[in-house]
Formats: sequence, structure tokens, C-alpha cells
Amino acid sequence: MREIENKAVVSLEACNRTIEVASNEITTKPIKLRLEKKQDCDIVLIGENVKFTIEIENQCSTDVENLMFKDRLHDCFHYVEGSFRVNGIEEHPELEDRTLIFEIDQLRSCESVTIEFEVTVTDDCCDCTTEEQSATPTVMPLYQYSPSMNGTGISGATIYVERPSGAVVQTTVYPGGHWNLTLPAPYPSAGQIYKVWQVEPGKEPSEIVTITV
Repeated sequence: MREIENKAVVSLEACNRTIEVASNEITTKPIKLRLEKKQDCDIVLIGENVKFTIEIENQCSTDVENLMFKDRLHDCFHYVEGSFRVNGIEEHPELEDRTLIFEIDQLRSCESVTIEFEVTVTDDCCDCTTEEQSATPTVMPLYQYSPSMNGTGISGATIYVERPSGAVVQTTVYPGGHWNLTLPAPYPSAGQIYKVWQVEPGKEPSEIVTITV
């Protein structure tokens, strides 16, 4: 294996030149590790456990000491206490900021270590909440050639009106619960269909109210 030569030098600046006062030739060999992480299932339900298996192999010709293993858990996962195993022996890693930390004292040349632990899948993985639907607005009759639309709704909500062309215009419900809108030309004509719905802050759109001129 290729070795990396490194020279440590202590120097003294004097008389406008550098004087080498101490030198030590040292040899450093690079650490080569193979790491593989597996899980025991690809699809899991909320509340079930997932088991992870990590294998670390020292492919270096020298032993490695004080090897620090770290694995940051996803926000969806909750570490199962007592599930951490190193070569089948129960160990107790540190858990800092959702990161599992364990120090491997020594990993000899060509030796492997297997780490196993389990996590529980929490409901933080998905947003299971359903936003409340906005109330359905009331819409007064719409007459031919009249650009005016009005009705009632929830104060502060937004009223959307879809014209026959597909264009959408909007207005805000007044504090008293009423709204009105002046449609731009072309004005409504007999038989045309207008769609109206309401969106309250933080809620899903309401059901659509269909108005025929």
C-alpha cells in the first residue's frame, strides 16, 4: 500500500533566514474504510419499527483506534432504547440532537464491525391533519348585461368568481359579512354560467356555487 510521507519541522526565523532547529521524519498511512448501511424493510406503517444494520470494514493495513461512529436520525424516527448492538453485544450510544454517537475503541486491519439498532416510525413523517373547508358563500342572482355581483360570506375571506371564459376575478368580504364585485366587460349574457367560491384564511376552498345568468 502506498505510504504518505510527511515531514514535521520546527523552524526559527533569525538573521533574515530560516534556521531548521528540529526535524522529524514521520510516516502516515491513509485510513481506508468500507461502510454499508441496510434496512430490513422498504415500506413501513406509522408505529412500526425499522431495523438498520451498518457494517464497517477496515481495509487499511494498519489498525484504527478511537473510531467515532455517528448516524443522524430522520425527524420521522424515534430511537428504540436498548436496541443498539455492536457485533451482537448491547451497547449504549449517546444521543445528541437526534444523532447516535458511539466510539469504537479499535478496529484491526481487515476486521469488520457490525452495528445494529432500531427506530420507531412516528407520525411526524407526514402531515395527517386535514384543513377545514371554508364556508360556502351566498350569491345573489346575476342578471343579463349587469356587471354587479354580490352576496354574503365570512369577514376577511376571499371570494373568487370564474367567468365563462375561464378568467378568475376576486374580492374580499367586508367586515359586515357582505361582498360585491363589479365585473369587467364583456358583461353577462343569457345562459352563461359563473362559478363562485370562498377561501377563508388557513382553510381549504369552499364548495363551488354555480350561477346561471
